[in-house]
Amino acid sequence: MVVRIPKSEYKSEKILEDILEKEKNVVDLIVEMKDMVNLAIALGFSALLMKDEKLVDKIHELEEEIDIRQYEIEAECMLATKTPKDALELTSVLRLSSAMEDISNAIKELIDSLSRGIPIHPIILKGLKDSIEVADYLEIKKRSKAVGKTIEEFTEGHVNVIGLKRDDKWLYLPEREDVIEHGDVLIVSGRRKSVANKMKNA
Repeated sequence: MVVRIPKSEYKSEKILEDILEKEKNVVDLIVEMKDMVNLAIALGFSALLMKDEKLVDKIHELEEEIDIRQYEIEAECMLATKTPKDALELTSVLRLSSAMEDISNAIKELIDSLSRGIPIHPIILKGLKDSIEVADYLEIKKRSKAVGKTIEEFTEGHVNVIGLKRDDKWLYLPEREDVIEHGDVLIVSGRRKSVANKMKNA
């Protein structure tokens, strides 16, 4: 089994600390990984449709977090393995995390043309333009009108918040009553015009 070491030494130390203090279990890690993969998918197709390189940077950020979650899952599984039977039972967990990382890597390949400055073929754009929704991200500044509003209040105007990042933690489909804070990063989805208006007036 190959264990992937995160690029950042700081993050490696934080992962070790989390494992030793049992701050997260495998179920929590799988849920977090699944949620981040869903966000990467939404942003990946939108990045292509809108030819938006800033979304590419956000997707790479998500991919790094996904890699870290897989590393944590692998480490937790190894720590939990005491017998051959344990190892056999945990194989499905490792396969699931590997499959989710494969999806993340596929999104990376999907947006590779944007990263390299390669023109996107018209056939791809035509197919994507038939999709109803797009997604974009919004960094909440100190003077943003969104500060202090609930997700429900913010999403008035035919948009949805499908992801929220706060204190380096990603949350998929936040609760409607969650209050938006300065420093949050929101992943907003909806019809292209609605998303654009919300981004402009937030």
